[in-house]
Amino acid sequence: MAMNTQMSELKKRALLAKQRMRMGYWQAMSEEKAKKLEELGDSFHSVQLVKGMQLAKFERDQNRTLGRSDTIRDEALFLKVCTILDEDEDVMNPLGRLVEHEVYDNLDEGNRQKYILDLSKKFCAMKERYYRERLGKARGIS
Repeated sequence: MAMNTQMSELKKRALLAKQRMRMGYWQAMSEEKAKKLEELGDSFHSVQLVKGMQLAKFERDQNRTLGRSDTIRDEALFLKVCTILDEDEDVMNPLGRLVEHEVYDNLDEGNRQKYILDLSKKFCAMKERYYRERLGKARGIS
């Protein structure tokens, strides 16, 4: 049974890779990268910024296409983080606004602490992504 699920996962990934090739995904990524580097210049920092943003975009696209529920939840959480930071960048209690009380209220004390620590880690990563993407948009990188 495990072999069948592995093969189906492998076949699914192969099919997606083939679709990306047919639809010109990589060509579009290459053109987008060249355009962004032309706008920003070919400095080391610009190249690293564009590479990082494209890698993150590819990973999000791939996870979304594969239908990973954790990625879907993380994207919904990222939208909440964007809303919070757009309203006020100096929010006093962002975790309090991000907590899902239907989950949190049913946990014991140890798991509540783990939940808050995981949420804090995600918030920090998403806050960094928010500023990186905002910087990219300000510089003409979408």
